[in-house]
Amino acid sequence: MDFIQKIERVFRTVSNIHVANVEDIMLQLSPTFQDAEKFLLKPQDLEYGRNVLFKNEGVEVLLIFLPHFAKTLVHDHGFSSGWIYVVDGSVLNLLYAKGKDGVKYERNEYYQKGELFSVEGDTTHAMYNPSLSATVTLHIYSPPLGTGQVYKPHE
Repeated sequence: MDFIQKIERVFRTVSNIHVANVEDIMLQLSPTFQDAEKFLLKPQDLEYGRNVLFKNEGVEVLLIFLPHFAKTLVHDHGFSSGWIYVVDGSVLNLLYAKGKDGVKYERNEYYQKGELFSVEGDTTHAMYNPSLSATVTLHIYSPPLGTGQVYKPHE
């Protein structure tokens, strides 16, 4: 069974996810670099590659490929909650505070291979690969993305 089939099997019975079942879902998926490798998309218009692996009315699963020193845009997730699993490498989750004048960097959190972290809809963040090696992350959002915003931070 390939990785996409495994994802489809898991989410055939799970239409909505929450903090209580996300660890069990990740355990069922047990994503490895070998699983993800053939689905990685190289960056084109952005610093990172993004591939939607699965989407239904309740869940969206995507794979992010961050080359060395690459960073995502500063964004939030609207009405979606998300869980991010570091498949390979390491990532700094850069957190921003929203204000009347936009967003301003606040702090960061460091995660490495095998770790899971969450982002709520109102979490404003960017992900940065601080290393010379590539980073791969698997993201699960519920409901699917669609109402988030991208921000230009103040320096």
